[in-house]
This record gives sequence, structure tokens and C-alpha cells, in this order.
Amino acid sequence: MLKIKRTIILSFLLLLAVASNAQQSKVTAAYTFLQQSKLDSAKACIDAAVVHPETQMDGQAWYIRGFVYKTIYNQNEKANKESKSRIEALISFKKSLTIDTSRENVQENIKNIKYLATTLYNDAAASLDTIDYKIAVRNFDIFREYYKLVDSSPANFKQKEVDFANAIATVYTRIYEGDRKGKVDFLNLAKAEYNKALSFDPNNINANYNMGILYYNQAVNLINQSDYDLDIVALNDVQDNSINLFKSSLPFMEKAYSLDPNRRETLLGLSGIYFSLNEKEKSNEFKQKLEQIGNK
Repeated sequence: MLKIKRTIILSFLLLLAVASNAQQSKVTAAYTFLQQSKLDSAKACIDAAVVHPETQMDGQAWYIRGFVYKTIYNQNEKANKESKSRIEALISFKKSLTIDTSRENVQENIKNIKYLATTLYNDAAASLDTIDYKIAVRNFDIFREYYKLVDSSPANFKQKEVDFANAIATVYTRIYEGDRKGKVDFLNLAKAEYNKALSFDPNNINANYNMGILYYNQAVNLINQSDYDLDIVALNDVQDNSINLFKSSLPFMEKAYSLDPNRRETLLGLSGIYFSLNEKEKSNEFKQKLEQIGNK
């Protein structure tokens, strides 16, 4: 009886070993197919391996999967800004980085994540227009998620956050200007992005100036769009709202001026704001500065 039990246990262990070897063989096969540029076969083998209990926590298997999908992206989907293979590659390299106890693939995982994250950033930048802006936002969000895994330097990442926030805010502003009544949500989105840029860098001149211009133009548009036959109550409301908007514009424009006192657009904006707030002396002061720059 004891011999029978021992035989059963040995047989069971042998089956486990066979199963484990079979899954490892799939990992090896995937690598071989990858070297032969048989990407469909490599993908099929490695996808099967990483979901099997025997190899689903194998860092090497996930690393190879990342390389398979990265190769598919590079060869077949480089022009696709929404490449699914690129995302699968990133997921795989991240998984390998997390579970690879041997640490032998750590540097390779980091290098590949950096590379793929950079392509996302570049695609986000290339999609910053009124048609593909949603792709830009999605790609930047994914870039942010993965780049932080491999480069935690605050200075490097802060500048990228500021640059993207300024750029997407410009796109939102353009969309709003194309339909001020129907696209007012985009005005709020633009303000939110400029505020985000300023949260990272309060001295960013572009974010300060453009935020000031948003409020300034909003006030001017409110006045220009008012009907001439408004009753006195409605007219007072327009005046009050426009004054509040000019006041909201002022601190951003003053900040932009402090950062660059010779920028013509800022001087013009401050002159207009103070004139609208009935501060004629201050308005003339900035007009004179504008003239002095023009005479140089």
C-alpha cells in the first residue's frame, strides 16, 4: 500500500514537472519565434505562458512578452498613436520589473519602459490639435503613469507637466474661440490646465500671461456681445461681471509683467485692464512704457 502511495506521489510530481517544463518550453519557443521574426507565433506562445499558473509569476516570461509586443509595435504600429501593442509591452515590462526577483532584467525593463513612454510623449505632442486632442490627453496620462516608474526626478517630470498643460490649454482655448456659446466648457478646461501649470511652476510666464488673457478676452467678449436694448438691471449685471473678470485677469497679467517687463503683449493687456477698471493713470503708465519700447 505504501509503495502504491509513493508511486502515485512520484507520478504526480512528475506530471507537475512535465507541466512546468511545457510552460517553460512555451517561453523558450516565444523567444525563438521572436528571433525568427515570427511575431504571431511568438505572441501566441508567450500569451499562453503568462496566464498559466506555472509561469504567470515568471519575470523572464513577462520580459519576453514585453519584447514581443514592443517589436510588434515597432514593426507594425509605429504610426498608430493608439497602438494596443505598445500598451501591452508597457504592462509586461512593468510586471517583469515588479516580480523579477533575480533582478537580471531590471535595467532592460527600465530602458524599454523609458523608450515606450517617450514614444507616448512624442505622440501626445503630435496630437495637440483640435481634432486629436483626446488622444494627446490619453497618451500623456499613460506616459505619466509609466515614466514615473523609471525616472522619479521631480525636475525632469515637472517641466513635462508644465509644457503639456500649457499646450493642451492652448488647444482648449482655440476650440472655445471657435464657438464661444456652444463650447464654454473648453474655456473652463483651459483655465484648469493653466492653473495646473502654475501649480508646478508659479513663475511660468506663459501660463500667467495666457491665464490673464483668458479672463481679459472673456470680459471684452461679454461687453461686445451685450444687446444695446438691455434694461438698466441687465446692463449693470454685464458691467459688474466684466469688471470682476478684468480684476481676475489683473494678478496674472501683473505677474507676467514682473517676469518680463518688456513684453509688448503684457503691457498692452495691462493698459487695457486698468482702462477698463477706470484707472486711467495706471493705464497711461503702461501705454507710455509700450511707446518707449516701440521707440527703441
